[in-house]
Amino acid sequence: MNIQHRIKSRSQSGFTLLEAVIAIAIFAMGATALFAWVNTNLITLNRVDEINQRVSAVESAVEFMSRVDPITQPTGKVQLGQLLIEWETQPLEYRGDVLDEQNQRTINEASLHRASVSVYRDQRLLNNFDLTLLGMRQVRDMSDVIFN
Repeated sequence: MNIQHRIKSRSQSGFTLLEAVIAIAIFAMGATALFAWVNTNLITLNRVDEINQRVSAVESAVEFMSRVDPITQPTGKVQLGQLLIEWETQPLEYRGDVLDEQNQRTINEASLHRASVSVYRDQRLLNNFDLTLLGMRQVRDMSDVIFN
């Protein structure tokens, strides 16, 4: 009876080396797959964050450029926080009188300008884009408008 008891306890006494190696291999494959999935998600989140920063920078640059008068400031650069905005404008063919509500000429003349804009953050180019700006300048006196 003593011998049978020893044989039974040996056969039920835990994992064999082969079973342990297989269990470790399965665990390693699962951990590797999990790490790859997490790494892919982190890379994707980093790309999304970079795109969001670029979009925000371009929105800020467009907002700033909407206030630039291309006639008095045909070229320039300005630092807005971490952003550096540089622009250069070229007049387009269009030039015409500014009209009031009654379709009468005013003292101003309007012209369109093509603006090439570059946006930098920390001396790294984020984006280049073109837009059209409206420029106005006074070309007549008030007396010319009232008496004509």
